[in-house]
Amino acid sequence: MELLGMLWWVDRWRKSNAYTSMNLKSQAAYRNLLDECWLRGGKLPNDDHVLARACGDARQWSNVRATVMRWFYLGTDGCFHNKTLDEVLLAARSRAQTLERYRERSRERMRNNRRRLGWDQDQDLRKRSAN
Repeated sequence: MELLGMLWWVDRWRKSNAYTSMNLKSQAAYRNLLDECWLRGGKLPNDDHVLARACGDARQWSNVRATVMRWFYLGTDGCFHNKTLDEVLLAARSRAQTLERYRERSRERMRNNRRRLGWDQDQDLRKRSAN
C-alpha cells in the first residue's frame, strides 16, 4: 500500500527540539529528508550522495548534515529512520488498512444486495438482449 500524503502536525513540529534547535537551512533540509523518507516507506538509504540530493541543496549538505542527521537513527536494515516519522507512518498504515477493510466490506454488501435484489440477473438479461 502506497501512502503518498503525509499528515503534518504543525503544533508537534513547532514544539519539537528539532524545530527549536535548527536554523532555517537545517529545518528545510530536515523536512525534505522526512518527505523523502516517507516516500521510501520510512527508510533513507545510508548513502551520502542520495541524502545530499534529497535534502534539497546538495551544495549545502556538508553544512547541515551533522545537525540534520542527529534526528535520524541507523536501523538494523542499514537505512536511516526517524522515530517520529516511524510513529506517524505506523498510524497512517493502520488507518489506511482500516479504510481498505471498510471499503471491501462495503463492496461486498453492494454485491450481496445486487444478488439479493436480482440486479445482476437483470444486467445479464440486458446484455443478452442487446446482442
